[in-house]
Amino acid sequence: MNRIYCAIGKIVEVTQFIEVRLGDICEKSEIIKEFSRHAKMTKEAYEQIQSDAGYIKDKMLTMTFGAMIGVIYESKSLSYDETTELKTLLEKRNYFTHEYFKYTTFENAKEQDIVEEFEALKEYLARLKKFLNRLEIIYAGQKERLEYLIAKNNL
Repeated sequence: MNRIYCAIGKIVEVTQFIEVRLGDICEKSEIIKEFSRHAKMTKEAYEQIQSDAGYIKDKMLTMTFGAMIGVIYESKSLSYDETTELKTLLEKRNYFTHEYFKYTTFENAKEQDIVEEFEALKEYLARLKKFLNRLEIIYAGQKERLEYLIAKNNL
């Protein structure tokens, strides 16, 4: 049983890392979009855009995971497929954090049943980690793109 508790704890932890990275990605995405709207960015405009994007990021960190996905979808910070996958991951995360123990009892469970449950949780956790790794790649690309745009505009 402890393995199941630990797996669900790890699921919650990785989900929180995803939430933080989504805020970062949305922030950078908003700034990059503004660069594409200006032929030449002034320092004042850049500082305002940074402030506005930082506000969005801070606001996202207070939202539910579902509300964050809505912001990501509206801002087009991720592709449609990535947003759809994120929704699927959220649904499963919600089940494990809010309903799993209501509907899954282990009072008379056989060891094999517990092992199977643990293996299913591990598979889901692996999907979460893979998604987080993709977000890290997206974020690294955004940081690189933003550095280029800042240098190009002498900011």
